[in-house]
Amino acid sequence: MREALFIRKNKDRWLKNETEPPTSPDEMASAFTQTVDDLAYAKTFYAGSKTANYLNKQAAKMYLDIYRNRKEESSRLKTFWKYELPLTIQKHHKTLLFSFIVFAIFF
Repeated sequence: MREALFIRKNKDRWLKNETEPPTSPDEMASAFTQTVDDLAYAKTFYAGSKTANYLNKQAAKMYLDIYRNRKEESSRLKTFWKYELPLTIQKHHKTLLFSFIVFAIFF
């Protein structure tokens, strides 16, 4: 499909989402999914075009509207030091040991 036809086909929906953002969570999720699908299509077939940039901005705005009030865990820092860092070190201990040995030799 040519870019002009793609724009003509979806322009009304994009403008509606921009001027009248959906209010219910289901509508917002549906509109976000459609916008991201259109963005993927535009980046695949019209990479670097103004259409892809416009859809990227619109999808980013919708994403921020959805996840703006997301609650974070209060003990995130504690979880990092207690679980995530030790598991990462355990997973990559051979690489870290090799790096330390090379560092110690050259130091």
